[in-house]
Parts: sequence; structure tokens; C-alpha cells
Amino acid sequence: MHTSKRTAITATALAFLMVIALAQTVPAQNILNGKLEKVEVIPGTGMIDGPAYVPDDGMLYFVEMEAGWVSRISPDGKNYEKIYDLGKMGGKVGAKSMRWDHVAKRLLVCHRTYGILSLDPKTRECVTLIDTYQEKDRFNGPDDLVQDREGNIYFSDPWGSSMSNPSGGIYRKVGSGLGQKVIKLMDNLAFPDGILISPDENFIYIGELSTNRIIRAFLIDGGRDTLFPHTFATFDVAGGPDGMVMDVKGNLYVAHWGAGTVYVIEPKKGQVIEKIVIPDPDGQFTTNVGFGGPDNRTLFITESAKRTIWKVKLVNPGMTIPPEK
Repeated sequence: MHTSKRTAITATALAFLMVIALAQTVPAQNILNGKLEKVEVIPGTGMIDGPAYVPDDGMLYFVEMEAGWVSRISPDGKNYEKIYDLGKMGGKVGAKSMRWDHVAKRLLVCHRTYGILSLDPKTRECVTLIDTYQEKDRFNGPDDLVQDREGNIYFSDPWGSSMSNPSGGIYRKVGSGLGQKVIKLMDNLAFPDGILISPDENFIYIGELSTNRIIRAFLIDGGRDTLFPHTFATFDVAGGPDGMVMDVKGNLYVAHWGAGTVYVIEPKKGQVIEKIVIPDPDGQFTTNVGFGGPDNRTLFITESAKRTIWKVKLVNPGMTIPPEK
């Protein structure tokens, strides 16, 4: 048994070295297909996050974190409304990020207290999908999520964790109803935030905000485990990586809390190939990003210092949630 494990790990290590070797030949990519534009400044106070584009109604949904609202706005900025009240959290962050499940036709919402929620934007029905680990333990507070092709949900659980208290984790939910299971994939993390899975589902990426880096690990055993977590990319500016999305080529789009920038990182060597900078010296708190538009080639950005939503056209379309089979 010991020999077979060593053989498996050695084979995986060799595969990793092959990935690094291939990375040196990755050509430069054209990323932007237009200029950064302001959608709108959202009235009110407190941070905004999300964002999730719903193609069924052509609206961009986002969360107003302290106020407790799921809201929406048209991509031209002309129509804005609050649609679902999740309740104020006494000045604390409640709902955090949100993704559009194009198969279930529902919004998946990460909430610090309630867990993972599912919201129908048409009927405004909201149900809880995940609120405990092993049906007993409460989470620190879910922050961001992604789905694989089978619809399994992976989410980060950072709240209260830090470099001095690395108690954050990554979880995976499989199945539904009575057959639903939630397993812990990774622990001992210092505020894990954004989370992504590569198009081939071989890698998982975690934005660890407190260490200002992105961690990558092999996603193995059908997504039920990880192997060889390692630093994939680091940032030399104050703050840390917040929400992230990925295009169909595997490029990461990382909203950096503190830099007012979305870093575009190629998926092999972890090199920055583009920077999308908010053109406002006070707009430093880019919280999240999301793909949308009729062709899924528009990147929407939420910035919390000014409560502003931005957009920019891209060359590559974004990966859907869950990805197309």
C-alpha cells in the first residue's frame, strides 16, 4: 500500500513538472476588446459585491453586503432596484458573493451567517442549500463559490481566519436532499476568498487574502481531494485577492482588494498578462468580478469604496457556472 501511494504521488509530481515545462511556451494573449466603462454608482452606503449576470432578463445582480439586499441593475446603468431582503446584520457583512447557476436558473448566494442560498430571481423564492458541516457544525462564514461540470459546489469559508489564526477552509458539496454530503477539502488557510476550478478540472485555485497570494492545488479523485497545494501567484501591493472568475482559456481574473485592479493571470506560470485598473485613486476596493452580456464576453467589476460597478469587453468568453459539458 505504501509503495502504491508513493508511485501515485511521484506520477502526479512528474505531471506537475510537465505543466511547468509546457508553461514556458505559452504565447501572449489578447485580453481586452474595449475600454473600461462605468455602469453606475449605487446609491446608499456599505460595500457591494457579486456580481452575477442573469441572461434570462439581461440584468446584473449584486449584493449590498451590510444593507442585506440582493439588488440588480441593467448593464447600461439606467434601471436599478433592490429585489430581495436578506436582512441587516447589525452593521456586519451578510451576503458576500453571488453566481448564476445557468442549469438550475437560480442565483447561488454566499452568506456569512446563513450559508449557501439559492434564489430564484423571478419568483424571489430563497432556500438554504448548505448551512452546516456534517449536519452539526456551523461554518466560519462562506465567502465565494464555484461549480464543477456535475454541479457540485465548492466554496470558501474564511470569516474570522487570518495569518495568526489560519482557521479558514474549502468545502465541497455533492448531491442534494437527503443524499447531500459536504466534505472539507482544505483547511489551515488565512482568509481563503475567491475560488476557481480549471477548465479541465485538474486544478483548484484559492485566493488567500491575508497572505496576498493565490494557491493552486491538484484536484484529484473526482474532486474529492486535493494534492500539493503551492503558491501560484503573489502580489506586491497592499491588500489581497478577493473574488475571481475564469475565462474559457483558463485565464484568472482576480479582483484585488486594496489595489483597485483586476489582475489577469495566465493559468500555467501564474504570470500577470493584463491589468484592468479602476480610473479613480479612491476606488481601491475591487471586491469581485463576473462575466455576462449576451455573448458572455463582458467583465463586470464591483468596487466598494465608491459603490461603483464597472464593465469592459473581453476577447474570450467566461466560463459558465457550472461549465458547459
